[in-house]
This record gives sequence, structure tokens and C-alpha cells, in this order.
Amino acid sequence: MDAEYEKICLYCEHAAPSYDSERMLCDLRGIVGAGHKCRKFIYDPLKRIPRPPKKPELDGMPEI
Repeated sequence: MDAEYEKICLYCEHAAPSYDSERMLCDLRGIVGAGHKCRKFIYDPLKRIPRPPKKPELDGMPEI
């Protein structure tokens, strides 16, 4: 498991997005902020948005 995620409701199994991108609907706490933290956090890897891949450097490529 990747330890680079934050333990916030945005990535929690108990939370679902609401109409507002700043708020989450938590099964346990009700309406909370996307950055809210609690002890019942369970990481859901499907909610994480992966970083875009790095583009390769073109300095060493020959000119065509």
C-alpha cells in the first residue's frame, strides 16, 4: 500500500462526494469537509487520483 496518501475523508471508504467539491457525505459523521480527519479512516484506493506520468526528457534524442 502506498503511504504517500493523506488520511482525509477524500480517500476514505466511509465517505462519498456530495454536490459540493469541498464537502463529503460520511456514513459515520454526516456532512464533513473533504480534508476532515477521524480515527475511523479506512483507505479506499479507488478514490485516489493518480499523478500524471512524467514525460521523458528529449535532450538525448537525435534530431530528425
